[in-house]
Amino acid sequence: MLGRLARLLRLLGYDTHYAPQITPADLLELARRDGRTVLTRGETARRFPGLSNVFSVSSDSPPEQLREVVAYFGLDSQSGLWTRCTLCNGAIQRIPEPAVESLVPPKVFELYEDFYRCAACNHVYWRGSHVERILQNLRTILGE
Repeated sequence: MLGRLARLLRLLGYDTHYAPQITPADLLELARRDGRTVLTRGETARRFPGLSNVFSVSSDSPPEQLREVVAYFGLDSQSGLWTRCTLCNGAIQRIPEPAVESLVPPKVFELYEDFYRCAACNHVYWRGSHVERILQNLRTILGE
């Protein structure tokens, strides 16, 4: 329901737990236990009774959803960029260039110097040409 929004929030550096198969009861317990805010597309009062940290996103479009959530919560869209894995939510850490040689295509290793890896799933990131497109899309989405 909000998987693409979760990835966009992670891109901005926000700790975003996404579990599409979780029941509303388990999500309610998780939110209370961990002090998390629940984002949903559905009705909130009946599904999450007594939970004050819940927000119903109105748009179907992930870019619009991101704009809506950033505006509603006053989120910082700059300082946490690229600090979380968009795939699993793990922390991204810089990795020495020699340690990544066998993990990326030879051309990528040849062209780039700075590499990062997710501490949880080991996905490798680098600042390729796609990064500028992503940043431009974010600026467009957020009106910056």
